[in-house]
Amino acid sequence: MKPLNKTDSASRDRLSNLVEQAPDDAPLFLIPGQPDYTYGQLRSESKRLAAALHARGIGRGDTVALCLGNRPEWMVAAFAAWRLGAAILALNPRFGTKEIGDLIRRTDASALVLDPGYRKGAVADAVRRIPTKDRASLELVLSVEDIPADEVIPGVETLALSTLSDFSTTEIQAQPQDVCLYLATSGTTSQPKIVQHIQNRVAHHCTNAAAAIGFDADSRTILAIPFCGGFGFAVAMTSIASGIPMVLLDTFEPEQVSRLINDLGVTHAMGTNDMLDKLLTVTPGDRPFPGLKMFGHANFTPGLTELPAEAERRAVLIRGFYGLSETLAFVAARRADAPLEERKEGGGTLTTPGAKLRIADPDTGAEQPEGAAGEVQILSPNVMVGYLNDPERTAATFTPDGYLRTGDLGLRGAGESFTFLTRMNDILRIGGYLVAPEEIEAVIKEDLSVDQCQVVSVTLKQGPRPVAFVVPAAGTTPDHASLIATCRAQLAIYKVPVRIFEINEIPVADGPNGLKVRKNVLRDIAQQAMADGLA
Repeated sequence: MKPLNKTDSASRDRLSNLVEQAPDDAPLFLIPGQPDYTYGQLRSESKRLAAALHARGIGRGDTVALCLGNRPEWMVAAFAAWRLGAAILALNPRFGTKEIGDLIRRTDASALVLDPGYRKGAVADAVRRIPTKDRASLELVLSVEDIPADEVIPGVETLALSTLSDFSTTEIQAQPQDVCLYLATSGTTSQPKIVQHIQNRVAHHCTNAAAAIGFDADSRTILAIPFCGGFGFAVAMTSIASGIPMVLLDTFEPEQVSRLINDLGVTHAMGTNDMLDKLLTVTPGDRPFPGLKMFGHANFTPGLTELPAEAERRAVLIRGFYGLSETLAFVAARRADAPLEERKEGGGTLTTPGAKLRIADPDTGAEQPEGAAGEVQILSPNVMVGYLNDPERTAATFTPDGYLRTGDLGLRGAGESFTFLTRMNDILRIGGYLVAPEEIEAVIKEDLSVDQCQVVSVTLKQGPRPVAFVVPAAGTTPDHASLIATCRAQLAIYKVPVRIFEINEIPVADGPNGLKVRKNVLRDIAQQAMADGLA
């Protein structure tokens, strides 16, 4: 095992320093059908772009919005902004006009970097339709394609990145406390919160996370999830902090990813559990990825209960990780040598040295003992500094003694470990008790007629009660009475669903970090059905 190049703590206080150690010809992005993109290219191109932005008055305190897929220019623009002390706004290129305009307005973005041809021009069309009031702060559009000057937004200067090659470099202007990253949170509220991260915290977090993942100088990663999400961003930045190559893809195609893992010597892959399931489905053999040291997964897709054992049987070591927009991914990690029963679950121990974990009773705030559940709270020097222009929600997210309230329900494990259970908003509060829906779902999914199951609560005259949504297994018809009877035999009476609903598929939302179950949709369906007397 070759050691990684290390930088001292002080030199990691600015993000631009993360790319200074790798040799100029060291490969950074391995892109199918293209020459390797090197660390030297990222350094030189980001410095030139920084100089161009600086010449137009963009610097510390400003925001550069990025609206493009996974390509080197994303990181070129990011490191250029960070060199100047500016922040980047990570926009999902699948956003529509309202979403993009709202975030540009709220962050006062001065520049926008985009790929006008992305999704057959849908991004450019969405940007072009942004109302003037929402893009009043924009002074510059930078295109990754050579296009006429006024084609994207009339009245806003547009330049192609390829025209900036004659600009000289500029010195680093950034300070460790400069805001470097804005991430919009997902959720069901009308206006997403905008998470703010600062340079030194992100730099230190990525270095600590890389050590927890186990990167060394011979490691290679593969990225097929978007830069613009907290998960993909963290995968990319931990790889860059380690100076290692990354196979870069804009979309996840199982057959292509499977082939590239083996052909390009990928040692560490990260993604959602459904991605791993698809990889194992399309790749034959008892040892489909002999060079892969681990697959770091997030359990976003329900119903894949057999996946961990199948991965273990076929020599794919899975490791659960944990993170959220407010902490970035990999704030906690499972040990590589832990038993499968632990590694298959999200959670683990915190990756930042000196960080503290607390599992707190949601009602009293009292710290919970081993084996008890409560809200996961984290005290770490590397979490967000708050939500942009939202002091009330920022204050509510931190406890008086500085712990971040994650909004997640976790089970306290041995030592400083925990297991992620569910979002606090998804917890069932029934009969004065907190109930994790997964506990009920696990019993129902034992029935061979059930492929997938999700449990939510409805409010009846007697108070909140659980209901279950099931997707039948192929060729079967679940016996609702039998499922309820099984729950009654194995669970406390208040945990027994009052109704079973059959649906064709579980509703999910496709975000930059993967698929997430739309529990609110299920709650609305159940509540309406109960109100209509269909129970």
